[in-house]
Amino acid sequence: MKWYGYIAFSVASAIAGGSLVKKLWKEKYQKQKDELHIAQQEGNLLYRWLQLSQKGVELSDYFSANGYGSVAVFGMNREGRLAIEKLDDLAVYGVEAENLGAVHERLKVYRLGDDPLPPANCMVICDLGETPEKTALIQKAFSGMIISLEDVLTAIENEM
Repeated sequence: MKWYGYIAFSVASAIAGGSLVKKLWKEKYQKQKDELHIAQQEGNLLYRWLQLSQKGVELSDYFSANGYGSVAVFGMNREGRLAIEKLDDLAVYGVEAENLGAVHERLKVYRLGDDPLPPANCMVICDLGETPEKTALIQKAFSGMIISLEDVLTAIENEM
């Protein structure tokens, strides 16, 4: 190979390497952007919930007022665990999609898609990273009313 062949090969390698680096940085940036969005959602949701709590509004009041005597909680994250605590006896079980080791000190936690879900009047979705795939699995596995924690807080705020 002549010297200009080496140059052409070097240039082509640099371009290919640059494209790969650009792709990796774009993926990293998108992941960070998604994580930031979820963190902002979480902060806004918890702030709204705190404001309602300071006004004496309980999460369980919404479910009781709407005739939901048993509530399943999807998402065993911070919001889901707080919802279980605030729902007290209305919460009958938890559901998790991605965390095999999810447990709760007083409720059984089922794995979405793997375990059959027992009946409950309603399921509140506390997973802020909920995806259309998870939603489809929930709708397939659960026959009761399905509502997001965000929608519950909005409904409570609108009733005030």
